[in-house]
Amino acid sequence: MSGECRVLRVVGELNFGGTEMRTAELLPRLSAAGVRVHLVTLDDRVGPGPLAGVVARHGGSIHPIPLDLRFVTRFLRLLRRLRPDVVHVDCANFSGVLLALAALCGVRGRVAHFRGDDNQHRNLRRRVYRWICKRLLRATATDILGVSPSSLTFAYDPRWRDDPRCQVVLNGLDLDRLRRPAQDDLRELIGARPGELVCVSVGRASPEKRRWLLPPILAALRARGVQAHAVLIGPGDDTDDERVRVAAAAAGLAERVHLLGPRDDVGGLLSQADVVVHPSCLEGLPGGVLEPVALGVGTVAADLPGVRFIAEHLPGVSIVDTDAAPQAWASAVCAAASYTGQTSASTAAERFARSVFAIDTAATTHLTIYRRASAHPYHPGPPGSGAGREAARNGERDGRPDNGAHPATTAGRGVDRAG
Repeated sequence: MSGECRVLRVVGELNFGGTEMRTAELLPRLSAAGVRVHLVTLDDRVGPGPLAGVVARHGGSIHPIPLDLRFVTRFLRLLRRLRPDVVHVDCANFSGVLLALAALCGVRGRVAHFRGDDNQHRNLRRRVYRWICKRLLRATATDILGVSPSSLTFAYDPRWRDDPRCQVVLNGLDLDRLRRPAQDDLRELIGARPGELVCVSVGRASPEKRRWLLPPILAALRARGVQAHAVLIGPGDDTDDERVRVAAAAAGLAERVHLLGPRDDVGGLLSQADVVVHPSCLEGLPGGVLEPVALGVGTVAADLPGVRFIAEHLPGVSIVDTDAAPQAWASAVCAAASYTGQTSASTAAERFARSVFAIDTAATTHLTIYRRASAHPYHPGPPGSGAGREAARNGERDGRPDNGAHPATTAGRGVDRAG
């Protein structure tokens, strides 16, 4: 890339979530290619997680701008001061509002990035809000990305393949990070005896993650004669944590459910697991499934499009119905633990490095989008004028493949046909 490309990345909040982790892993590669990333969080504080630190280390700036009455003024002021080549927003349909503001300021590249499936029930107010945001997004986005085909189908539009701005950009994982050793011996840390199964679950404490299913699954394993521990890794929440503890006490397994909170050595802990359980009912392309599979650890997950997508490309995923009884989860856990015992970490790593989930594939796609924005000035009209749509229609002249629904790299071609 000739010259520096300035990108303003907008996220809802900073945490140890998948969006923040994947973005942090990409930044060193983007920086090496001449991309300077600045960060906006829609919260009044810079929370935990690695992203803020990585942005600062690579020369970017961090700007907490909470969603209050002053938000629009502050955001526009920041755009005029930084003059980014690209605004890249990870805020679902609310991205439409932010990209409309970016268009007003003449930002050339305006990227909306869908990370989840958004298949939850919507009341009338929510449907109206989503309709307005989507109209803004369609009018002003130059690129519309999804971490999986289902994230575009459910969160953006079932007809996304007809929109040349859309493409699937799979989350890439940094295997070097996952291979770093843990600070603790996991079995010793939780007091697991030889022969007892260690089940790990990684994810933040929120209702859709359904962490409270772990104790009933342990109880179902016990009924099969399998003694097991559940280890929950990720940022906690008082209400959600209490629900997990109540479920553990009700099952008589309080001493076998361990809430470790956020950790920066997740890969090292995952590599010590016998099995990973991911009961979440709402995902895009779940890192809580992709990470253990990359390490050769058998993983049990609910039947979601993003989970099926991973299973189509890599072995080691056992899928159960979203509403399955604990007994069904327990049966799948035993099968997944058997897979772990038969799979070496080196074999899994080699397989992952050749897959569409390799981090270099994701980095190449991001760089292609950013280069196009910085190399071809965009002359904006007001939101809704069609200028953004016209730029998208002419995208093939800016180096975009003829069908923008396909990933921009050889490794990812055809991915959109799955799911």
